[in-house]
Amino acid sequence: MTAAHAERRSRTRIVALLTACLLVAVGVGVSAGAAQGDQRQLVPAYFAPDAEGELWPATCRDMRAADGGSIAVLNPADGPGAQADSRYADVVADCHDRGQKVLGYVSTRYGARPLAEVTADIDRYYADYAVDGVFVDEMAESPQDPATGRDLRAYYQQVYAHVGQRTAGTELVVGNPGVAAGTDWQLDTPVADVLVVFEGSAAAYEAWTPPRWIAAHPPERFAHLVHTTPEDALARVCELAGERSAGHLYVTDDSGANPWDSLPSYWDRVAPSCG
Repeated sequence: MTAAHAERRSRTRIVALLTACLLVAVGVGVSAGAAQGDQRQLVPAYFAPDAEGELWPATCRDMRAADGGSIAVLNPADGPGAQADSRYADVVADCHDRGQKVLGYVSTRYGARPLAEVTADIDRYYADYAVDGVFVDEMAESPQDPATGRDLRAYYQQVYAHVGQRTAGTELVVGNPGVAAGTDWQLDTPVADVLVVFEGSAAAYEAWTPPRWIAAHPPERFAHLVHTTPEDALARVCELAGERSAGHLYVTDDSGANPWDSLPSYWDRVAPSCG
């Protein structure tokens, strides 16, 4: 989800079942499978910390769930950057103090990026920032490269295994193909613990229909990222998310080439409960 990548993505796919926290906020009935407080935030926090800024402190202070467990994605320079930055180390420590997780952003260019570069980025994040896992961006949608026919499962399995070797397998891998694949191969293989199956605008989200296979998995395995959501469309997005089993959610009115470079103007509302 680099700025250039975000611009060329007009992706539209998401998750389905029920998320009680969201449903309570918008007044939708809760199913037997949805427990209050199940939903967490997944915030692409693609903004730099600074001495006067409030974005990072607000992110981890306000993220949903009093018991923690929400996720912020750290992205210093479309990856860990050339050298460690103590400002980012400080915000990671603050998030940890508040019980929230922080993942390091790594691009795979749909399996085209050399594996050694990907694993080197992963190692840098752990060494420099003590992250809780990795946000694998530009994850392949299909298990085969559409241009070459190369099977990509082994590539992503190695990325997944590399993260899992960091300690006792408690690290989290969030995969972002930005759309829902035709099958559940990313979870079945597995190559991710959580999948972003929708990334796009509120208008695109309104028109999107989740594939049936999503309903066979629990909500916590899925996330959706909805940008370009004006305040008068927020309630509708929240309602749809409640119907689509979003275990992790981010909704913002930010837009443009990089809609993840700030928090939404209504963050004080969507952080504790959507809507």
